Amino acid sequence: MPILPDKLMKKNVKHEQVIAAFAALRNKSEVARQLGMDARTVYNHVKRAEEEGNAPWLTPAAISPTMGLHKTTVQYDADGNPIQEWRRLVPQSADMEAFVDSLCERIKGKAKVAKKRATKTDNDDLLAEIALYDTHVGMYASKDETNDSDYDCDIASKRMVETAEGLASRFRKPGRAVVTFGGDILHADNRSNQTEKSGNVLDVDSRYHRVVDYAVAACYDVVQIAASVAHKVDVVVVEGNHDWHSCVWLARVLSAFYAKCDNVNVVMQASDRKHIIHGDNLLVWSHGDGVAANQWQSVIATEFAPQWGQTKHRHLKMGHVHHKKKNTPTRVITQTQNGWEEQRGLLVEYLPALCSSDAWHAEKGFLGSIRAATGYEYHAKKGLVSRFYEHA
Repeated sequence: MPILPDKLMKKNVKHEQVIAAFAALRNKSEVARQLGMDARTVYNHVKRAEEEGNAPWLTPAAISPTMGLHKTTVQYDADGNPIQEWRRLVPQSADMEAFVDSLCERIKGKAKVAKKRATKTDNDDLLAEIALYDTHVGMYASKDETNDSDYDCDIASKRMVETAEGLASRFRKPGRAVVTFGGDILHADNRSNQTEKSGNVLDVDSRYHRVVDYAVAACYDVVQIAASVAHKVDVVVVEGNHDWHSCVWLARVLSAFYAKCDNVNVVMQASDRKHIIHGDNLLVWSHGDGVAANQWQSVIATEFAPQWGQTKHRHLKMGHVHHKKKNTPTRVITQTQNGWEEQRGLLVEYLPALCSSDAWHAEKGFLGSIRAATGYEYHAKKGLVSRFYEHA
């Protein structure tokens, strides 16, 4: 039963009535449903109230019109009145959500991906992975400043496509493929050109909308490449510290775009750690900036306990540090003369970045790391059987 009085169940309600309804329900979609209004209209009324400091669910401080309220913690007195508030603001995040919703509607089911022709040599037990970590599309770097190499939108998107093509050419007729966009696909999350948590100012190539166009086009091309070598393609988008919000909307947009392609599946998982299972393999991906290096084995074993129990081979891959390394703090893995060896049931690996060094990394001395995309082949029963590097 609706909890709103009948006088609020009209289409054309005043601003004060919408705010009263939202204060009671705290859900814009439910307010729109009960009032018979468009959700965007409700959103506009709520945003106006918050900007004016006239929102009874918050303290009376105004919010800049260029910012959106992401999270808030409010302290109340004994009578239920707000007396203090801690806000986490995100530039234009609410506007971006509305934009993404409309974009998903416009492109839903529009993708066309040719299915790979079946051959006698196809191996359905084999899964091939194209892992593109830390591409940082939108980063600007000059080799004169960094002593590394130039980098911009055009170079970044070409690296994504060319390394994916190189890896795909080395796969051995896999029946299934997974494309991993491993965080920090975009260098900046919005037009403020700053990282969300630290506020670091970033060197960005051109406008945010142009950067998005390059990134989406490159992602589309990489998925097409994967579909040319395997019958079934999974797409995994991992949120990064540079582009958390952008990766969330990118996954939603890609899922809508490929909605009618039964050979392409976009993995939609809310956790920071994404996973799939292939036979006896548990494959997990994270960006790598949220958990201490020596804690991963216990984290994965706990978070994915059912999947851990039903698999024999488990592999966690991360980026963020912009160079390849192995973890040995708690002897999770070691490297022997015969290659990688698992000691506690989990292979933990940090992958190289695809991008060049920017001015910040050059200033800190983070230079000379391998620039590469990484490829893998997993057998359903035998586990990891091949590892490839395609250098940029």
